[in-house]
Amino acid sequence: MQARSLLKKSTIPLNPGLLASRGLGVLIVLFWSALVVIPLLVLLSVALKSPADLLNNPLGWPVQFVWSNFADAWNNAALGQAFFNSVLITSVTLLGLILCGAMAAYPLARFTGPCSQRIYLYFVAGLIVPLQLGLFPLYKEMHDLQLINTYHGAILLYIAVNLPFVIFLYTGFIKTVPRELEEAALLDGAGPMRTFWMIVFPLLRPVTATVAITSALSTWNDFFIPLIFLQRDGMQTLPLAIFNFVGQYNNNWPLIFASVIISSLPLIVIFLILQRYFIKGIAAGALRG
Repeated sequence: MQARSLLKKSTIPLNPGLLASRGLGVLIVLFWSALVVIPLLVLLSVALKSPADLLNNPLGWPVQFVWSNFADAWNNAALGQAFFNSVLITSVTLLGLILCGAMAAYPLARFTGPCSQRIYLYFVAGLIVPLQLGLFPLYKEMHDLQLINTYHGAILLYIAVNLPFVIFLYTGFIKTVPRELEEAALLDGAGPMRTFWMIVFPLLRPVTATVAITSALSTWNDFFIPLIFLQRDGMQTLPLAIFNFVGQYNNNWPLIFASVIISSLPLIVIFLILQRYFIKGIAAGALRG
């Protein structure tokens, strides 16, 4: 009987349209993978070449792997201090965004009155207002408050710039959390703050991972704010340090590419750790937002 059923299944005609769509999907995935992988391979190959090898074979694989390029780039480009600055600014910015964004989004998601909607729209409107539009009054305000060339000044700017998108994601995700959980906590005597931190916030792991990845990416790779507000020596972040390194060592491309790889590694590690929550947080936050 099993042999007959298998024979019967094998004689079912295949749908040509389904096969064509699957084949097209595989081709698109392979094409997109090539677009992503090939530049990374070129980046790695150039970072491991000597200058002479790069001139003789720009796009080929290195004849000899020069691993010392990474140490030379770290020392010559002063990446140590820049790496510390980027880690400090990015980590404190993420902490502030997660705390402020989650706490601001909770009442916006739970109270549906006209006042709450207006405040939500006010925050979301920040998504369409670029920082460069108010650069001159912002610089004057930062100067008057003595926040130029300070860590906390740059951190406050990054929090203000990224907060609208963070509130947008958190508000949409909190709307998917069942209210019954909070009502049960209130019946047990928990107040609003305890309910939020003990019941709601632990359920926000997917969207918190999404916030961490997107905000870390925008803060870590940002070039504009450090260029304008962190001009003092020793305050530069990695993008600005690499930019100055390019101007000083513009003929030594292996060291420049090695610097780019060094600056990219922390973001790759963060994404690998949090990637399973990323898509779930984006989908839930955007669809209900």
